[in-house]
Amino acid sequence: MAISNKIPSPQDIKTSPTSFSPEELKQLKNLRTELSNMTAQFGQLYVNKIKLEEQETILKKQLAELEQKETILAKSLTTKYGKGSIDLETGTFTPTE
Repeated sequence: MAISNKIPSPQDIKTSPTSFSPEELKQLKNLRTELSNMTAQFGQLYVNKIKLEEQETILKKQLAELEQKETILAKSLTTKYGKGSIDLETGTFTPTE
């Protein structure tokens, strides 16, 4: 059977099945695989984003708790010793007033 170089008419294209070349089929399958892999990566990225947001929320809460403890301690020490500065290395307090 001889291969015709004739360009098929729109009617021929619509009604007759055509086979892709092995290379074209390979390219199409590769693209589908790449798209599937990328979709999975986006899914994993989204899950990671949710986990990071949850972790950020937890850390923000912990930071607020630490800041509250610091404020309470600072008020307690100010009441006991007055205003001043503390040298944490030596443990000495120097009043400012």
